[in-house]
Amino acid sequence: MFKRPLAYDTHAKAEIRSITEDLNGLVRESGVDNGTLLVYSMHTTLGLIVQETSEPNLCEDFIDFLTQLVEDDGHRYKHTCALHPSGACVEDRFNAPSHVRQLLTNQSLVLDIQGGRLTLGRWQDVALFELDGPRPGRQILVKIIPD
Repeated sequence: MFKRPLAYDTHAKAEIRSITEDLNGLVRESGVDNGTLLVYSMHTTLGLIVQETSEPNLCEDFIDFLTQLVEDDGHRYKHTCALHPSGACVEDRFNAPSHVRQLLTNQSLVLDIQGGRLTLGRWQDVALFELDGPRPGRQILVKIIPD
């Protein structure tokens, strides 16, 4: 078994970023020809998707769709800042909509490996879906298990 954390800086409130090549690089590094790759987001406002990401307008459509579906309406949410266990607001960041939007993506993905590469369709990419950026050091955990 091969396990590795990866970290990414994000640069916008919402963005989609392909990580397919990074994951294929880890598959090569692991030496696994056939098996399973598990990838897990370590954040509650960072989703994972399998989708076409090479066309920027399509990525904008995904972001626009989630933004329209889950509006940034401060009056409809109870969560208005990150709370310290003491009850004090430790972060001046209203992000309830980001948490709700993340529910519509994936926290983790299970992907097939064949011939030392991820088994993906022609237009499929594995991507991070940032929903509460910009943020430094967004972490995912990758585990590769041979057959």
